[in-house]
Amino acid sequence: MLSVIELTDVSYQGGCVPVEHAVRTLSDFIKVVSQIQNKWTEEDGKYIYPWFRGQANSTKPLLPGLYRKGRLSTYEYNFREDFVHKALPFLSDTTFVHPSSDWDWYFLMQHYGVPTRLIDWSEGSLIALYFALFYKRDDDDTNPCVWMMNPFGFNSAMCKDPAIRSYSYATLKPYMDGINKSELMPQYPAAFFPSFNSKRIVVQKGCFTIHGSDQTPLEKLLGIDNHLHRIEIRYRETNLIKADLVLSGITETTLFPELGSLSKELAEYWKDDE
Repeated sequence: MLSVIELTDVSYQGGCVPVEHAVRTLSDFIKVVSQIQNKWTEEDGKYIYPWFRGQANSTKPLLPGLYRKGRLSTYEYNFREDFVHKALPFLSDTTFVHPSSDWDWYFLMQHYGVPTRLIDWSEGSLIALYFALFYKRDDDDTNPCVWMMNPFGFNSAMCKDPAIRSYSYATLKPYMDGINKSELMPQYPAAFFPSFNSKRIVVQKGCFTIHGSDQTPLEKLLGIDNHLHRIEIRYRETNLIKADLVLSGITETTLFPELGSLSKELAEYWKDDE
């Protein structure tokens, strides 16, 4: 029996479900990632560097935290201002450079769990796989997954411009200005590179999508089904793949180079001997 299963597109209200794949081993995962990347490169005529996002539950939509919290998005301006006002005494305890712009504050909010319109992605497939497997609750028996995106195709479909811009680029300014004046907020999301002002962002090869005013999950947006794939990991095989990831050098301190991460990593290593 083949260990890699590819499912065809399935129509549903609002567009097409992105192509899905199911894997049972780490080698299967790497093989699927390579196949998708090669396909995109062949179609585009130039080498495509994909982005990846790991999720512990494959059924959860690709929505930013702010849009998963009900009416919280209505108060985004007040929410951000309150954070900026109260966070100053704690900045010395972070791995971030002191924020010097609205974007810097926004990235800081995202990385410390404050709901924003950002969704975290990584340029590393195994990094995303680690988050999908190691950040899964013990009582959750759903299949985890890794989303794989062609960010150039995504931006071409959403922004009519395939380029991946830096956060400081003029075309991204309305996404921040829209917090103060909702009429300035672009409708559709964009993929972009952040300020690399934290060890976490650097080691995790971080990148982002940011939602505009449209609160539709990424996977349900029209026109992006060819630029977004979901690689599902069978729940029963997660422990085997986790062991292979650690063997490959992808551990907690790889992604969070901090003392707290070392403690968590050691606890994970020795827990079977308790």
